[in-house]
Amino acid sequence: MLIRSMFKQNRSWILGYSIGTSVYLFFLAAIFPSIQETGLIEAKLESLPKELLDVFQIDATMAMDNILNLLSSNYYGLIFYVLAVLFALTFASKLLAKPVDSGEIMLYMAAPISRVTYIISSFVILLVAVGLFVGLNGLSLMMADLLFDLQIDYSVLWMLQLNGALMLLVLGVAAYMTASLFDDSNKSYMVTGGIFTFFLIVNIINGVSEQFKWMSNISFFSLFDAPAIMREEFWGVHFIWLFGLLFILSACSFIRFTRKDLTI
Repeated sequence: MLIRSMFKQNRSWILGYSIGTSVYLFFLAAIFPSIQETGLIEAKLESLPKELLDVFQIDATMAMDNILNLLSSNYYGLIFYVLAVLFALTFASKLLAKPVDSGEIMLYMAAPISRVTYIISSFVILLVAVGLFVGLNGLSLMMADLLFDLQIDYSVLWMLQLNGALMLLVLGVAAYMTASLFDDSNKSYMVTGGIFTFFLIVNIINGVSEQFKWMSNISFFSLFDAPAIMREEFWGVHFIWLFGLLFILSACSFIRFTRKDLTI
């Protein structure tokens, strides 16, 4: 009952992210054959500085080979990172920061609904939101493949979706944990946004020069490497790290929220 109620309250932003990104992917896939025939984008990419291509994780020699190669640099690069940050911030804000700030969460506690029930329900909503996000993304590309014969490798496609799903879950739980540290939703939003922005900047700097490669070790975003998946250089190590982070951050969120002072 609580999960159903929470989903109804949050379905607008969940469907907004899921449907919006899926429509974008479908139309990009639909026009890909025309783009590929002209060769203009490929020539433009080859003329750009290597450092700039590295920042956006673009392999100019492979970008136009197939739609997934294009998406690995177009959508599953910086665009996805930014969307993932906004998605995580929205989740933490809607499910914890604002309810605590407004006192709404105290109504749940008075229902009575235990803190354990509330946090588990919040995480179920996160799972549903992530499932819709990556699920509709994958299905939209499969539909485009059936309509336009794009020769998509479905195993690679769903590996991208699974890696993206784990990234969204980790960021969502991380944002939730950070939100549990504050009673002010604005402060929570700024601190979490600042941390994620730092990770984004680190990821960008990492692509500028070989001297900064070590910085990838301190950014969550280095654990989602779409070009590596496309080159079949992905052996699941990132999955292990993401599962580990998900478990640790979930445990920290659970402990912090169950001990949090919720007095108004």
